[in-house]
Amino acid sequence: MAHYLTIDQGNSVAKLALWEDDRLIKFSNEPVLNASVLEKFAETREISSALYCSVAVDGEGVVDELLSITRRASRLNASTPVPVKIDYGTPSSLGADRIAAATGAYTVCAGFPVLVVDIGTAVTYDVVLADGTFVGGNIAPGMKMRLDALHRYTARLPRLDVPETVNRDEPMLGHDTVSAMLRGALFGIAGAVEYYRSRLPHETRVILTGGDARLVAPLCRIDVTVDEHLVSKGLNRILLYNEQL
Repeated sequence: MAHYLTIDQGNSVAKLALWEDDRLIKFSNEPVLNASVLEKFAETREISSALYCSVAVDGEGVVDELLSITRRASRLNASTPVPVKIDYGTPSSLGADRIAAATGAYTVCAGFPVLVVDIGTAVTYDVVLADGTFVGGNIAPGMKMRLDALHRYTARLPRLDVPETVNRDEPMLGHDTVSAMLRGALFGIAGAVEYYRSRLPHETRVILTGGDARLVAPLCRIDVTVDEHLVSKGLNRILLYNEQL
């Protein structure tokens, strides 16, 4: 079995995933990414190749460090061959994480159109057609950004942290300032998920991913699937696709 390493570098943590071909065998969230962390994560396994994507930092240093544990390492960008068709006006500005999530969604839901909602620092709402064509999407503030903006741009609203859990039976309306802010942010995203889904074909699947996906999912009144490894799955699919070229 060949081993592959994928890294999804977000704004706060790097998600490391180790694969045996297309089977996920190890996963870790790392706040710091360096050669020591990579070597410890890989343990004694021989890594056939690695693929890295980032929304936060320049990745040349990471690719160099990856070469300490594998002979082949690259960073996902607009010129990387991918198994989906990118129908986007400015492909060079399309985030690598969005490309990977779209590929992951096509891998999981091949034959169905998919609404991919990545709920992190920002929220992206992207659509992949049944034939694997990425047709675009929208970007909006995430939970923390919404809460921080309410505090920053008003005189009296408090600074709040994103909650760790949400009750499925959460009332829609807040009963004090704190709950009004939290529910405004949460239901704002959940409502957007339902709205975008209502504008798409009836057979469209909905996949939520990202750090705050599990907070929003219980509030959605439509069928949604939470897949915390969607971007990593897409990266591995892209990696394997390039291995065959």
